[in-house]
Amino acid sequence: MELRSLKTLQLLEEISKNKPTSQRELSESLEISLGLVNSFIQKLVKKGYCKVTTIPKRKVKYLLTPSGAMEKTRLTYEYIATSYHYYKAATRKVQTLYSLLQHEGKRNLIFYGAGELAEIALHCMGGTELQLVGIVDPTRKGVNLNGHAIGDHSILETIDYDVVLVTATDRHKDILDDISSAGVAIDLVRFF
Repeated sequence: MELRSLKTLQLLEEISKNKPTSQRELSESLEISLGLVNSFIQKLVKKGYCKVTTIPKRKVKYLLTPSGAMEKTRLTYEYIATSYHYYKAATRKVQTLYSLLQHEGKRNLIFYGAGELAEIALHCMGGTELQLVGIVDPTRKGVNLNGHAIGDHSILETIDYDVVLVTATDRHKDILDDISSAGVAIDLVRFF
């Protein structure tokens, strides 16, 4: 799903809550600029997906129309389908990598990154001979991921492992720098 469709869906979801809100509040909740919110709303009104009404104290209320509800349903389906395809593709990649690691005799893994990809990788670990021995994610240190405590890169120096599997989807150069500064050999690092 492209970013524009995702933001349109999020905006339609906010409007469907049927509560008075300002464009500034919508901008903050959707994490897009105020001008972009205004542009999106104008397009939604033009397409007949929502109506704008004024309420006392110079406030505006956005109302979802029946065609807006249908568009929201269509975009929700598209989002779910895209997410499902992403999940299936990621699962296939993880399973392929796990087969390769097992063939190489690797057993103990550390994940670097505790987001959605780490959850998929952890789920795929069932039925393999691999074991997760740690998770590194400085932005989520102290949190748990399915019963595994998340730490910072210092655990790379204290835990016995065979491979550091990068399960983050961005900042790969920063992550490699972080891993290298912990003294980890680059041949122990794997990406999907």
